[in-house]
Amino acid sequence: MNVLVTGATGFIGKHLIPSLLEKSFSVHALARPTSRRPASFSDRVTWCEGNLSNPDSLKKACRNMDTVIHLAGIVKAGKAAEYFAVNYEGTQNLLKAAAPSVRLILISSQAAVGPTTAAHPLDEEAPPRPVSAYGRSKLAAEKAVIESDKSIRYTIIRPPVVYGPEDRESLSIFKLARYHLRPQIGFGKSFVNAIYVKDLVAFILACLQEPRAERQIFHINDGIDNGYSYHELIQTAAEVLQTWTAPVFIPKIVLKGLAVINAFIADLFGRTSMFNPDKYHELTAPAWLLSAQKARRIVGFRAENSLSEGFTKTIRWYLSKGWLR
Repeated sequence: MNVLVTGATGFIGKHLIPSLLEKSFSVHALARPTSRRPASFSDRVTWCEGNLSNPDSLKKACRNMDTVIHLAGIVKAGKAAEYFAVNYEGTQNLLKAAAPSVRLILISSQAAVGPTTAAHPLDEEAPPRPVSAYGRSKLAAEKAVIESDKSIRYTIIRPPVVYGPEDRESLSIFKLARYHLRPQIGFGKSFVNAIYVKDLVAFILACLQEPRAERQIFHINDGIDNGYSYHELIQTAAEVLQTWTAPVFIPKIVLKGLAVINAFIADLFGRTSMFNPDKYHELTAPAWLLSAQKARRIVGFRAENSLSEGFTKTIRWYLSKGWLR
């Protein structure tokens, strides 16, 4: 089976492609000409140079593809229009280029459905209420897939926090633990789901092999629907590192002010700010929780790695590569 992977050189792509190769898929990878190709599998895949804003490159990449796994997207941008240009319009371009009956796996985001309250994990029937431009762009991409006039056999996956080797976005959690810091934002607790990257990859492969996963949206996590507080995340990292942490109280008003100032400075100098008012709203939401009951029921999915096991593997990799000292 011919499989095209977009975002092949990104965090998830670096884990997905070796697993596809192990299953004897013929893997084609979409990447920019300037992207660094992982040496571990570079010579075992067919590389297609291009990007989501180049329809001609997408047509070439999609030619003779049975399956497309769409990982590509951006998680940080200076303006909302940039998110939509890549995450939404890029997905539309991919849909136009793909064969009418292609099998499509869209990796969306928990941000598309939005936050909830503690002890109330959202299932797939919950009305989406994204609180950031990123989340709105991912939701728009989902709608583009669902409303496509083609007979595309899609599966949409909304992962929570994904962590593991090669991930720079979650590295801050482990650095905080290493430096003995445990931030406490405001007086309440916030809860999040998480999943180890290898378990996300296993779920993607399971969906490819399960006909009942077609034309479905799935929420997934590591099996703990009620998630973890930020305190638990950092404390678990500290336990793996065999160190201690101390609470650092951060008033919400201070954090909000920093977000506004940071966004203003970034805009002034034409830079992209990872911490802005959108990120503030995400960080201070009561909970980011998903119910994975549907994934367990239809696909029979069970994550193999607990939070402690996943953190142990991740930290071991960070230390070996010098990302964490």
